[in-house]
Amino acid sequence: MPYEKSDKLHIITAVAVIRRNDGRILLLKRRDDETVYPGHYTFPGGKVEGNDTISQTLKKEVKEECGLELEPGFILIKEKAIGRPDGQTSKSLSFLCSAKDTDAVSIDKKDFTDYAWVTLDELRALPHVGIEAEFIKAAAIYSSHCDPSPFFTDTDQVDFRQ
Repeated sequence: MPYEKSDKLHIITAVAVIRRNDGRILLLKRRDDETVYPGHYTFPGGKVEGNDTISQTLKKEVKEECGLELEPGFILIKEKAIGRPDGQTSKSLSFLCSAKDTDAVSIDKKDFTDYAWVTLDELRALPHVGIEAEFIKAAAIYSSHCDPSPFFTDTDQVDFRQ
């Protein structure tokens, strides 16, 4: 899918690191004809559009890309700046999330060809978009028995346009 240059200073993307009860994390396989990282595994997510909040974007993108409904409460686990091929800068925010029914995965075939619930060792054997740090952080948070719900809720408003 080609990149469309935006007139915005930065593009903000929200990424969902979805963990299943058995500790495995959901990855989606990008199409082989993608411009960047073709055939590589990634997390679901996408651009924050219009007046959408981060929470709204996470929910919308996860529902569109893999058919899952997210539980309330997200933990910010990684933020990074990404230089895109078109010269635009993207600010990517990765959040640890839980889904209501992890057996209900239904991928968007126009953007992805497959999905997998993987462990860290399995991730290391797959071509991926450089997401190992997020994976390790998610595992560390869950091993500390931290409840994600108080950190970032549906009612939190984050306005990056100020």
